Amino acid sequence: MWCGDVLVISKPIYIRFYTDYPTCNFSCPYCIAGHGVHTEKGLSPWSVATYNSVVENLAKVDFDFNIRIGVGGEFFVSKDLVDGARRLSNVKHAAGINLITNLSLSKQQYDKALTGFDGSKLAFVASLHPTEVADIDAWLSTASLMNEQYDLVVMLVAYPPLVGSLVPTRQRVLDAGLECFVQPYIGEYNGVVYPSAYTPAEMEVVKSVMYSRHDLEYLLNVKRPGICNAGYKYLYVSPEGKVFSCGSNTSTGAQIGDLTVSSEIRFADGPRPCPVNSCQCDTENMNTLEFGLHYNRAGINQHRYSYKFTEEARLSPWMDEWVIKY
Repeated sequence: MWCGDVLVISKPIYIRFYTDYPTCNFSCPYCIAGHGVHTEKGLSPWSVATYNSVVENLAKVDFDFNIRIGVGGEFFVSKDLVDGARRLSNVKHAAGINLITNLSLSKQQYDKALTGFDGSKLAFVASLHPTEVADIDAWLSTASLMNEQYDLVVMLVAYPPLVGSLVPTRQRVLDAGLECFVQPYIGEYNGVVYPSAYTPAEMEVVKSVMYSRHDLEYLLNVKRPGICNAGYKYLYVSPEGKVFSCGSNTSTGAQIGDLTVSSEIRFADGPRPCPVNSCQCDTENMNTLEFGLHYNRAGINQHRYSYKFTEEARLSPWMDEWVIKY
C-alpha cells in the first residue's frame, strides 16, 4: 500500500530464486529441471559470481523476505550454493530460507553442511525419487530426523510409470509422520504431453493424492490464474540475477530489478491480473488472490499451508475444500 509518497511493503516478500545449477547425483527419468541441458546448449550457464552478487544484494534489501532457492540439480552438491544460503540465513531481513534436496546425504552430513546456518529460518522440500532411492525406509528415517529439527515436507512426482505405486508410496511417507505433496508430471512421455495426457484412471489416482484443492486445480487441471500478488508480494529472480514479477512471465513481463547490480526493486503498488494461461509452479500460483481467500500459510515452508474453513465444514459440508466452487 502507499502511504504518502512511500510504498509500504507487506511482509514478508516471497521470492523464488532459480539458480540453474546443473549438477546432480541422481538421474531421474522424469526430471523437469533439465540439469545439464542449459549448460550444454550455452543457455543461462551456472555462474558462481552471479549467484554471489545476488546474495550480496539480497543481504542489503530493507524488507523481510522468504526465499526459495531452486536448482537444476542437487543443492547440496555445491559448496557455493550452501555458502550463499548460509549467509542469507543470518541476514536480518531473512524470514525464511527454503532449500530443495533429494535427501541423498545422511543426517550427519546435513548437520555438517548446515553448520553456521540460523536453523530457525530453514525449511526443506525433500524430493523422494523411488527410481533412484534403493532403501526408501532409510530415506524416510533421514527425513524424519530432519523434520525433528527443521520444517520439512516431502514431494513426489506423478511420473506415468510410477502412478500405480503412487498411493502406497505416499502412504509410507504419511505413516512416517511426514507431510507430503504430489507434483503432477509436466512434460512429454511416450510422445504425449502431461498432465493432460493422463488416462481417466491415472487422473483419478493422481487426484486422490493431491495435497490440496488448490494444487489440484492449478497443477493438475491447469487452471488459468486470475488476480495475483506477483510483483507486489512476490518476486522471481532469474539465473542471471534479473528480477521479474513472476517466473512464468519473463519473456514478456517487465524486468523490475537486477540483483547483480543493486538491491533496488520496483514493486507494483498492488495485485494485478495474470497474463499467462497456466501457472504450474507451486510457489507462484500460491500468490494468486484465490489462494489467499481459501488458505493460510503455515510457517516458513513455502509449500506448507492449510484450508481456512476446515472447522466450519464439519458442520456445513458444502464448505468442504473439495466441494466448493474453485
